[in-house]
Amino acid sequence: MKIYAALWIALSVVSSTVFAETEIIGHGPARYEVNADWAKVTPDEAPVINAHALAESSEGQIYVVTDHPDNCFLVFEKSGEFVRSISSPLYGGHGMDFITRDGEEVIIHVDCGWHFPVEGFKGSIRNGNGAVSLVTKEGKVLKVFPSPQDLGLAAEVGPKFKPCDVAVTKDNTILVADGYGSNYVFEYSLDGKLLNHWGGSLTLKGAHGISIESREDGSELIWVASRSEKKAKAFSREGELVETLEFPGAFAGQLFVRGDRMYSAVCWSESPDTGKRGKDSGFVLVLDRKTRKVISAPGGEMPTYENGKLNPMTQAESSPFLHGHDLYVDKDGAIYVGEWNAQRRYPTKLTPVE
Repeated sequence: MKIYAALWIALSVVSSTVFAETEIIGHGPARYEVNADWAKVTPDEAPVINAHALAESSEGQIYVVTDHPDNCFLVFEKSGEFVRSISSPLYGGHGMDFITRDGEEVIIHVDCGWHFPVEGFKGSIRNGNGAVSLVTKEGKVLKVFPSPQDLGLAAEVGPKFKPCDVAVTKDNTILVADGYGSNYVFEYSLDGKLLNHWGGSLTLKGAHGISIESREDGSELIWVASRSEKKAKAFSREGELVETLEFPGAFAGQLFVRGDRMYSAVCWSESPDTGKRGKDSGFVLVLDRKTRKVISAPGGEMPTYENGKLNPMTQAESSPFLHGHDLYVDKDGAIYVGEWNAQRRYPTKLTPVE
């Protein structure tokens, strides 16, 4: 009997220990279990500097674009099993998406112009113009799109082209957010023709992410993160401002749309005491798509509204995030979060809980 009692106590201790180590974050209808060790890979196998952006291939695998010169992309199963890394003569990986070209799914690679040496932030860092390229899943560069300056637009948009992110329209054209350069959005055809451009620093400040919301009437809203303003702005395909969402206290990136929700990764948040932007102060936003209200802030304090206006948001004391950079949400509602300046770690997976 004593043996059974001792065994029961031991199992109880183990059970409570496991439970205690299972971190649940978020609020209300959007709470998540944190899996910081989702990526089953080590720095010896495939080192990263920043795990900047993520997307899902048609095979259901998660691709992560990095700015490590030896690993342009890392490929994972949704379970976190490491599949492979892709090396290619590309640098400065910051954004990515998939697009179909001649019946083949290929990767859009966004080089923001910041190139780091293998040793990371120490050493010679290049800060120049970036590029947008089409790349096969094997790492072969198929095409480098001409920059706006190559096309004679320098007098209008300035000398810098430092794109942050891309989105693919229903017409299979590519929208490029030049967030570190001109703050313009450029629309390209697959053959590299510049179809349109709009925005600029009077309209956008820190166009760090871009995404598309399909509407019931068949039209598309182009969401652009105006991160320095702590806002997300929606435009028509022609560049007319349609809607603005404000995220007081939170410097949020791409607004990702999935089902009846919208999501964004916050890179920094402001201190409620000083109002200043804090280091290592990121978290995630979850919005109700219909009401446009923030219903949960995994890694942040609970979002609250006063007279219909969102109160300033800030990071929770126990946040698992340092600087949320971008995220991807799969059809099951799991969130994969990539981070910048986060001790070279791999993405974190947030799994929905009841």
